[in-house]
Amino acid sequence: MLAVNTLVGAVLVAGAYDLKDHVLGWISWIGGAVVGGFVGWVVLPEFVAVPPAAGQRLVLAGAAVLIGTVLGRVLIPLAARFAVSIAAFVFATLAVLVLTAGESLLRRFYDPGASGLDAVAVDAAIESSLLSQPAFQRFLLVAVLVGVVAGILAMRYYDYIITVSLVALGAGLVATTVPVWQAVAAGESVAFVEQAGPSNAAFAAVFVVGVAVQYVRHSGSGPGGSDALA
Repeated sequence: MLAVNTLVGAVLVAGAYDLKDHVLGWISWIGGAVVGGFVGWVVLPEFVAVPPAAGQRLVLAGAAVLIGTVLGRVLIPLAARFAVSIAAFVFATLAVLVLTAGESLLRRFYDPGASGLDAVAVDAAIESSLLSQPAFQRFLLVAVLVGVVAGILAMRYYDYIITVSLVALGAGLVATTVPVWQAVAAGESVAFVEQAGPSNAAFAAVFVVGVAVQYVRHSGSGPGGSDALA
């Protein structure tokens, strides 16, 4: 288990750019198959007047798995690309809004000392005349424009974002195994669940090395070539 986690993490760190399409492809196949199987086995029989026999239900589920696999392979990569773009838009917009409008604005509607939904003053946000204030409207317009640009850039450099995400995943796996390897080297008893806490220093080091490796190996690949990474 320890060696497998380390190996998988190292492979992701070293080959993230090469593996990105394969990883997303497998996720698409498997995700589509799981959703299709669930729909065929659980959902569709509920809409049939006469409950199908076990054999018929199995055939129905098998057909749904095949359809779901094909649809998943087509739709999930598109959904992932749009999800990255939307996330970039939302985070960039909120970040610019906070920087321009100020933290004091958030404190009118958000109490960091509270927990859960109680931290957000929904009524105050709804009843506020903030949106009618010209100064805030300018801040909001700038934030939205920056968010749109961030979303477009995220769509444009989607491959690089996925690559960095895979490097981070691999670095996280390796960093989790570092304390366990240290225990093994020291001759201590190994309790993987208790000792497998991520090492921040190891994560940062492996992540930086992984990004550097991807840059050196693929600086001329993808949209924009080496100029895009410069």
